Amino acid sequence: MPAYKPTYLAQALESVRRQTYRPLELIVCDDSQDERVRTLVESFAAQADFPVRYSRNPGRLWETRSTARGVGLASGEYVKFLHDDDLLHYDCVATLVDAFERTPGLALAVARRQLINERAGLIPDELASAFPAIEDVLIDGRDLIDFLCDHTLNFLGEPSSAMCRRAPLLEMEEGLAVLGGTAIPWVADLALYVKLIKHGPVAMICRPLVDFRISRQQFSQRGRDMPGIGESGHQALRDAIRRLGWYRGGNTRQVSMAPLDGSRPMQPVDLPDALEQALAISRRVLPLRDWWRRRRPNVAQQRIIHAHAAATAHPPRIGILVHAQDNSRVEVRRLLASLVLPPSLAERVTVRGAGPALPAHDLPHPFPRMQRLEDAAPSAASIDDWDVDWIVQVEGDVEFLPGALIRLLLELESVGDDARALFADEWHRGPAGELVPVLRPDFNLDLLLGTPAMARHWLVRRQALLDSRAHVATEGDARLSMVLHLLQAGGTAGLLHLPEPLLICNPPRHDAVATRQALLQHLHARGYDGASVDAIGAGAYRIGYGHERRPPVSMIVVVAADTALAALERCVVSVLEKTGYPDYELLLIDNGATDETRRWMQQVETLAAGRVRAFAFDPPLARAAACNVAATQAAGELLLFLRPEVAALQPQWLDELLNHGLRPEVGIVGGKTISAEGKVTHAGLVPGLLGSGGRAFAGSPMDAPGYMHRLQVAQDYSAVADSCLLIDKALFMELDGFDHAAFADAGADVDLCLRARQRGYLTVWTPHAVLLHSLDAAPLPEAAGDALLERWLPALAHDPAYNPNLRLDVPGGFRLGESEFSWQPLPWRPVPRVLAHPADPWGSGQYRVIQPFEALRAAGKAEGALYATLLDTVEQARIDPDVVVLQRRVSDEDLERMRRMPRFSRALKIYELDDYLPNLPAKNVHREHMPRDVLRSLRQALGTVDRFVVSTPALAEAFAGLHPDIRVARNRLPPSWWKTLPAPRRNTGPRPRVGWAGGLGHTGDLEMVADVVAELAGEVDWVFLGMCPERLRPYVAEFHPGVDIQAYPRFLARLDLDLAIAPLEQNRFNECKSNLRLLEYGACAVPVVCSDVGPYREDGLPVSRVRNRHRDWVGAIRAHLADADARAAAGDALRAAVHRDWML
Repeated sequence: MPAYKPTYLAQALESVRRQTYRPLELIVCDDSQDERVRTLVESFAAQADFPVRYSRNPGRLWETRSTARGVGLASGEYVKFLHDDDLLHYDCVATLVDAFERTPGLALAVARRQLINERAGLIPDELASAFPAIEDVLIDGRDLIDFLCDHTLNFLGEPSSAMCRRAPLLEMEEGLAVLGGTAIPWVADLALYVKLIKHGPVAMICRPLVDFRISRQQFSQRGRDMPGIGESGHQALRDAIRRLGWYRGGNTRQVSMAPLDGSRPMQPVDLPDALEQALAISRRVLPLRDWWRRRRPNVAQQRIIHAHAAATAHPPRIGILVHAQDNSRVEVRRLLASLVLPPSLAERVTVRGAGPALPAHDLPHPFPRMQRLEDAAPSAASIDDWDVDWIVQVEGDVEFLPGALIRLLLELESVGDDARALFADEWHRGPAGELVPVLRPDFNLDLLLGTPAMARHWLVRRQALLDSRAHVATEGDARLSMVLHLLQAGGTAGLLHLPEPLLICNPPRHDAVATRQALLQHLHARGYDGASVDAIGAGAYRIGYGHERRPPVSMIVVVAADTALAALERCVVSVLEKTGYPDYELLLIDNGATDETRRWMQQVETLAAGRVRAFAFDPPLARAAACNVAATQAAGELLLFLRPEVAALQPQWLDELLNHGLRPEVGIVGGKTISAEGKVTHAGLVPGLLGSGGRAFAGSPMDAPGYMHRLQVAQDYSAVADSCLLIDKALFMELDGFDHAAFADAGADVDLCLRARQRGYLTVWTPHAVLLHSLDAAPLPEAAGDALLERWLPALAHDPAYNPNLRLDVPGGFRLGESEFSWQPLPWRPVPRVLAHPADPWGSGQYRVIQPFEALRAAGKAEGALYATLLDTVEQARIDPDVVVLQRRVSDEDLERMRRMPRFSRALKIYELDDYLPNLPAKNVHREHMPRDVLRSLRQALGTVDRFVVSTPALAEAFAGLHPDIRVARNRLPPSWWKTLPAPRRNTGPRPRVGWAGGLGHTGDLEMVADVVAELAGEVDWVFLGMCPERLRPYVAEFHPGVDIQAYPRFLARLDLDLAIAPLEQNRFNECKSNLRLLEYGACAVPVVCSDVGPYREDGLPVSRVRNRHRDWVGAIRAHLADADARAAAGDALRAAVHRDWML
C-alpha cells in the first residue's frame, strides 16, 4: 500500500483486515509529510491478526516508486496492490490467489472494480470500468498487448484491482512504470501490465471485488477533469510497445478469450464491442447495485447490534445444509466467505454439507471449516445430531448477503414458538451477469402452487424437518414436497416471510415431471382426486381442482343512469353466447337506467325467459346498496357481480372462476380483464397503489408474464374489483354484503374482500378467466379513500400480496422502491425511526435536515430515510416513522398530503423553516415559486404538525402565534465538511483577493454594495462564487458559477480569499436570517466585513460590522487591506470561534 492521504486510509485498512485469505502481510510505504498515516497504521497493526510493516519513505517517492519500495520489503509469493482510498471486498485476495493456483503460467489477475464517490456511493460505469464478459475469463496476453497498442484503454483496472507474482516485480526494481527505457506517465499501470502479460495470460474476475474511489483529492482526478491531458502518456506507451517489437498488428480489436474454468477453448472476441455492450448493461443495473449496497448496518448500528446480541441469553441458531456435490472449490469458498459474521453473531451459524474439500489456507477467516458429510449428498441422517434450531438447504453456488443474514438472525429472536418455517427474498443471477430481484409476497398458497420454485431456500425448524425426513435431498422436487408437507401438517399457520433479499443464487432449474408429481400428491392429500396440473410456461402451472359439484350461479349487473346501452348490450349478449357453464341466471338491476335502456332490458328478459330476470329500484339506490338488495333476490348458491362494461370472451370463463370459488378456504374470486387495445385493466387489487386505482399490472400487455410470472398464475390478493367478483351467497350474507353506508359508490369491493380475509377466507385472482373491460380505473373519491384508511390502514400498508420493497407510487406497481424505506437493520427499534423531507438538496435542506439526520444516524441515535417528496398516507404507514420532519412545505400538493397526517400518523410531526417566507424581498428569485398567499399556506401546514422549528430567535418571534410549540435550532456546520479544510493561503496575488459567495436569492443585497465594488475594483481583485448581478460584472476579476454542495466547502477555501463581505439589506426577511454565511467564511479562516443587521449582530463572532452606508463599507474594507497581519489574525480568530461554538 503506497499511502500518502489519511482521509480514507482507515476504511482501506479495515477492508484488508476483513480479507478471508490467510496467510497475509501488509506493507505500508508512507509518502506523506506528517504523522497521520503512521498513527492510523500503527493503531491498526495493534489489532491485526497478521504482520503489518510500516515504513516511511526516505523522501517523496510518489506512487510508482513507493509501490516498488513496498515490493522490495514484501515476503509473499504474490503481491496485491491497494491504494489508500480504495476498498477490497472480503474475498478479493482469496479469489485472485485461486486464479493463480488453478491457472499455470498466469501472469496477472485482476478483479472487476466498481466506481465509488467520496461518500462510498456508487458511480455509473464508464467504458474503461465495464466488464467485457459475463463470467470469469482468461485473455491471451499477446493479443491484449496488440489491443492496448492501438486502443489504449485501461479496462483491466487500476493497481488496486490487480495481483501478480512478486518475482517479476523484483526484477523491475524501481522501473515498474518504465517500458523500453521510457518512463510512462498517466498510464503507468498499463506499462506494468504490458511487461507482465508478455509472458502469459491475464485472468479477469467478473464479480466486483474492489471499490475504486474517485475523489477531488486524487492526482489522477486532474486527468478526468482535463480531457486529453494524459494523451502524451498514451502515446509514449504505444511508441514503447512498437520500439520493443511487441506489436504484431492485424485485427487488434479481437482478443482471444476463454472461461477461466477451462470449460470452453479460446475464442476471438471483439473487445470494443464487448465493452460497449457491457457498459449498456451496467448502466441499466446500477440502481439495483446501489440498492443492494445500502442494505448493511453502518458502524453505529453494528455497535447497537453487538450490544443487543451480547445481552441475548439463548439466541436461535441456524444450520446451513449445503448441497455442493456439483460445485467448484471457488463457489464453495465464496459461499463460506459470505457467512463471515461479526464475532457477537458468528456462533449462531454453522455449516454442514457435501462438496469439494478446501485446504486450510483457503478457508474464510475467521470461520470454521465446513463439516463435510461422508454421504454423497446430505440426507435425513445429516441433521439427526445437529444442535441447531433452524435449517436452510442451499446449493454450493449460493452467496449470502451479510446485511440480510444479520437481519435474519435478529428476526428469528422475535418469532414465536408456533413459527414452523420462514422464507426470504432473493437475487437471481441473470443471463448477462446482472442481478434480478425476486421480491416475494407473504405466504401465498395459490402463488406457491402456480410457481413452485418459491419453495427454495426456506428456513425450517429442525424438528419440523425431522418430521419430514424424506425431504432432505436434492432429487426431484424434495424441497417443494417439504413445504407442501408443512402445509398438510399444519395449514398456513406459522409460515413466515422476511421481506429482505437473503442470498444470491442461480435461477431455479425446472423439473416439470417431479414438480407435477409433488403437486398432484399434495392435491390428492387435500381430497382433490380429480385434480390436474398443467405447465403453462417455464416453472408456471395451472391447477385444476376437478370439482364434481356444479352449483347454480346468479350474475348481478347493476345498470345506472350513466350506463351506455351499447356497453350493456355487449355485456349481456356476450354472457349469453359465451358462457359454457350451464347453471346460471343473469339479474339485470334497473337502478335509474334511461328509458331506452329500460325497454331493452325488458325485451331481453322476455327473449331469454328463465335465464334473465330484470328488477327496478325506484328511487335509485347507491351502487353498493343496489347490489345488496339484488343479492336477496338471487336464486344461485354463488353470486357473481359484473359491471355492465364487462364482456365475456371465452366459454370457460365462469368455470375458471368456480375452479377456485368452490374451494372451502376461498371466499372471493376475481378474473383478469383486458382492454380492447390488449392491455391489462384488472389483475387483482393492491389497494395501496397510487394512480391506478389499486390495480396491479394496470397497462401491461395482456400476454405479458408479469413480475415473477404473476400475470400467468392464480394467486391470493388482498382484494379484487367488483367488475368481476364471485362470492358464495352464504358468505356474502354472513358479511352483511357491501358496506353501503361507508362505501356507497366506491371502495366497497376492497372493504368486502378485507372483511372476508378477517374471517379466514382467501381472495383469489385467476388469469384464466379473461373478460373485456376497457374503462380506466380512477383513484377513489376522497371520502371513500379516507373511509378505507380509517378502517384498513394497517392492512393497506402491510399488504401480504405485495412486497414492501416494491413501490406504491407507480401505476401497476411491481417496481423496486427506495432502499431506505424498507431497510430496517434494527427490527426491535432501539432508536427512533425518522422520515425527513428536506426542501432541497443544497442549502437549508443540507444544513438543517440532511446533515443533522446523517449525524444522528452515524452516532446511532436515529435511523430512517430522507426523501424529497412527501409520501402518501399508505407509503408513510409502511415506514411507520416515530418522527416526520417537513421542511418548507407550502404547495397545494404537499398540503393535501399533510392534511391526512394528524388523523392517520402516530409520528411526532415537525415543521421546519429557516426563512421568513411571508416577506421575500422583491428581487428574490424564489418569490415567484411561493404561493400567492403564503401566510395562509403556512397556517394550513402548521395546523397539521406537533412542533414548529425555526433557525433564529427573530424568526420565532416573527411567527409567534402561528403555532403553540415553536422552537429555535441554530444552524451548525458539519465537521466532516468544514473542519478538515486545507490551511488558508493568503496574499497569493498581486492584489488582495476580496470576495463573496452565495446563492441566487441575493440580488438586492449585492446591488446595495455595487458602488463599493466599483470604487475598490482598482485596489482589490473581486472574486464572486455562485452569482453575480450584471451590474457588478465589469468590476469582478473572477466569477465562478455555483458548485455541488459537497464540493462547496473546499472550493470556497481554495478561492484563497484575503477578505470576504456579507452584505444584507435592512428588511424583515433578512432580520430573520441566520449567520450561516459568516460561519462558512470563518471555517475557511477568512476575515469578514458584514452588514450590522440582526443575524450578524447577536452571535458574538469576531467580524467587522458596518452600517449599510457606502463610506462605512469602503472604510472597513480599506482598514483590513491596510494590515495583512491583522487581517490574518482576524481570520484565525473567526475560524477558532466557529470550530469551538458552531460545529454540528
